[in-house]
Amino acid sequence: MADVIPIEYEMPGAEYAFQDVTNLFLEASADLEPDYLLFMENFTLQDSMSALEIGEPRLDSGLVVQEQLRPPFNPLTPLLPEEVCWILDKALAFESEFHAGNFLAHTVHTLLYVHHLRDIDPDVLVPSTSETDPSRPIELVTVVLRSAVQGLLKCCDLTWRELARGGMYDTEDWQSDKCEVSLLEGVSTYHIISKLDDAVNWLLESFLPVVWKGALRARLLFRKTMLQVMSTEPSKDRSEFQKLVLRAHDHLHTVESSSPPEYEPGSIIQLAFDPYIGRRLQTATPIRIVTPPAFDDTYKGLHHFIDGLYEVSMLDTCDQLSTWEIAGNLRSWLAKPPPTVPYLRSLAQSTFYDGVLILNKYPFEWMVNQFFYETIGVKYDAIKTMVTQRWGGPEAEPPFRKVERTLYKLITPRIRALWNNPPRKRRHFMKALIEWHALYDTLLQIRDNIDLEGLPRGHLLNHLPDIALLWRLSDIREIVLSGFQMDLYAKEERAFAYWYAARVIDTHLSCLDDLLPLVDDGSNVHNEMLYQVQFLTALQSLCIALFVVSLPLTSFDWTRMRPNFFRRYKWAFIAEYEIFESIPIAQPELHEFIQVCTKILQNGNLIPAESVHLAKSILTELIKSANFSGWAGLWAEERIQLIRNLSSVCDNLMGLPNTSEEMETFTASALKWDPEHHPWFPSLLQPPLTTKERCLIDQD
Repeated sequence: MADVIPIEYEMPGAEYAFQDVTNLFLEASADLEPDYLLFMENFTLQDSMSALEIGEPRLDSGLVVQEQLRPPFNPLTPLLPEEVCWILDKALAFESEFHAGNFLAHTVHTLLYVHHLRDIDPDVLVPSTSETDPSRPIELVTVVLRSAVQGLLKCCDLTWRELARGGMYDTEDWQSDKCEVSLLEGVSTYHIISKLDDAVNWLLESFLPVVWKGALRARLLFRKTMLQVMSTEPSKDRSEFQKLVLRAHDHLHTVESSSPPEYEPGSIIQLAFDPYIGRRLQTATPIRIVTPPAFDDTYKGLHHFIDGLYEVSMLDTCDQLSTWEIAGNLRSWLAKPPPTVPYLRSLAQSTFYDGVLILNKYPFEWMVNQFFYETIGVKYDAIKTMVTQRWGGPEAEPPFRKVERTLYKLITPRIRALWNNPPRKRRHFMKALIEWHALYDTLLQIRDNIDLEGLPRGHLLNHLPDIALLWRLSDIREIVLSGFQMDLYAKEERAFAYWYAARVIDTHLSCLDDLLPLVDDGSNVHNEMLYQVQFLTALQSLCIALFVVSLPLTSFDWTRMRPNFFRRYKWAFIAEYEIFESIPIAQPELHEFIQVCTKILQNGNLIPAESVHLAKSILTELIKSANFSGWAGLWAEERIQLIRNLSSVCDNLMGLPNTSEEMETFTASALKWDPEHHPWFPSLLQPPLTTKERCLIDQD
């Protein structure tokens, strides 16, 4: 056989003067046997593959382009007091981005002093004998800046601990990756507070300019107060928590009034932050540049954060389940609610229930009594006594334990779920519907097995199942309407959603009509029911109006409509319902929707403007009557804002068709669904012309 002539391959990338490194790899692996691997500490196969050039800077952390080259960082570079202020404010802005759900590697860890705390420790530094600039004392770095960075890291540690308690979800609400950088977990909060006090005392004795001495002092005191706030549980020391929150507000106002000057990009001060620090950290997260908010936006966000802390302390004073529910719902029902970071939502959850007691003082028995009292005005113990006296069922005693077990699984998780992110909150409500029906079914069995002879038809025992039904219908309404807020519905699904919401509200109003005569006039329960009747009636009118005007968007292709319907409302058709004797109330029914649509097409269109006018008049009367007491408590003002937002929706929708002729020419494309405008209802982009106006245009 002839000798094989080796083929000479042309070296790729000749135009870039690439060098052939084949021999380098051959020499390095000469002593390595086939099928063997070499390992070293903290270097895995994934790390070795990540080191390969893939040409994508966001994913290839080893690729350093010319624009990203930085001079060496010297943590002991003397600084002016205004420069320290700027660094602390920039770090505060990055901390707010961490609270917003970004990685530590992209936010707080970009501050290089975080990684050089030991290098700037005044206890280990050898005093310099060289002359120093009196305007740049080294203590500004080793005492003031170092203590502030320690306080920053400890605040992140306390945040991490709260978020890791289970209320929030890693990678969904927040990012837990510390990148093996210490957050001073082993250092006590009191030790760091003492360091901040030492820094404040040094500032008072220094000869720095008064204006910057006061600015630095305000920032140190603000950090100290935030450490104290975050290490104090509101449910265990409410008064101290509130006092510290108010003090943090005062310090923040002082910080806000002493903003430092801006520095040019590339300056020595700007180089104190390295957005590509992830290259040097133990993390598999691709590098992402997070642009922190401007100082003014940072201060605004901090005010919202402190307001949220104060709201949690106010919630801790509320011993009513309904008040907690109202406050939680208003977070998502308001058109533009204040931003709520995961830390605040987790703190609200752990304040309500810490895994042992409710509000750090009540057992579950209190919760069951409170549930019935706030719903119908009668405590559970009194209901048990009445049922036991008239019990005639086959069992020796009524199934009270079953009622209590179901409520244990329902109420506490429900209140906590109100502070989940919107998708998870919606999923929780979907899953809870089966438990609400289980409670309804149990109360129905109790009612059917007691002796009602001699009792008036409107007696409480006749309406026991309605107690569970009220809460279940509220959950269904929230599930349907939140779909608009999360932009889940395709255009052909919107008409059914509004129609179904109106139908659920109608059943809810019927329950309220039955229960309202049973409660005492003037009580919180009575006032709450009156408010709900007016609120739900207005809401139902708006849903009917939007059902009518969005009906043209519906596709009546059965082969397409039916699968979409069962996919969207699959939570209503689970097999678990088959184990109950009773049928679920107010389930979504596609055939009823089609029948209603057929009647509308046969008998002529409804007039949506009439429903909008009705809703507007109800809401106006509700605002005038100021009937917001009920269980709203301290959140009555926000309830008023909710009603005003709905009233504004009515004002915008006044341009909907007012006659049958206008309805025939109306196009649903004039409606725009935008959660920024309102979470449930659309805005009318351009009011349609009336018939008279169209005739005038045609004549012209």
